[in-house]
Amino acid sequence: MRYVQSAFTCKCYHRCDGCGIDSWVGPWVSSWEHGFPAPVASVTIPQDQELFDPFVVPVQLNTTVTWHNNDTILHTVETTPDQTPFLNIQSFTLTIPAGKSASFTFTRPGLYHYYDNTVAKWDTATSRVAANKSVPNYPLAMDGVIWVQGFIGDLPSGSTNHIPASHDDFAAEFVAITDIGTVSFHNFDTDPHFVALVPDLSAPLNPGAIGINRIGGTNDVPGGETLTIIFSKPGLYYYYCANHALVNKDWHRAQAFKQASEYPIPMEGFILVVGK
Repeated sequence: MRYVQSAFTCKCYHRCDGCGIDSWVGPWVSSWEHGFPAPVASVTIPQDQELFDPFVVPVQLNTTVTWHNNDTILHTVETTPDQTPFLNIQSFTLTIPAGKSASFTFTRPGLYHYYDNTVAKWDTATSRVAANKSVPNYPLAMDGVIWVQGFIGDLPSGSTNHIPASHDDFAAEFVAITDIGTVSFHNFDTDPHFVALVPDLSAPLNPGAIGINRIGGTNDVPGGETLTIIFSKPGLYYYYCANHALVNKDWHRAQAFKQASEYPIPMEGFILVVGK
């Protein structure tokens, strides 16, 4: 088993503009808690792209997110069927005509994975969103992630994930742990796989470096290799396998190689690290 240490975290303090008091709050502060207007954020549906922009949006608790449909056709926004104590805690479905907008207010911290079921489908075999072949940015699917920052109780300090035999994907797309915590990856596949962060994302996305980590397959190590990564900085880590996907620099997303077994679904995943 190999271990990788991510960058070390620092404590965060917040000074309330109203009372002038410094207090330890961890990495998440909601302005509405101090009497300021509730926060807002937006996602754009560009014309003729069949994608959400940006792909991942970190927001504060009680943020109202508005999706603006700049396309010429109707789009839907709905949470995937996947649900855990930290994923899709609130479900929603929005129908947005061309040139219109729709909003949803997030009152529970966690991750929200959503997609447009008119141009993408929920693949039950892999529990992933897959693009329809007719979309202009194929193989990229029209899905997105909202990260509502805040404390989530009862998370483990360690978790596991694995690469199934004869598959080019991670068994779990979303994992959540506390800091300082670990995620162990085991490779049951024959060929090697990698865990590397999608580059050029601003904190709190990918706040600590983890390097490019090779996980040997069963052709390298009997039974496959296990890699454990230590996460000591809270944030949302978006990673991919550089052996079976590339980074689309226009959309800042992992994109599957055509020869990958799960194509068009990319070999990617998210690790949510929540401060204690």
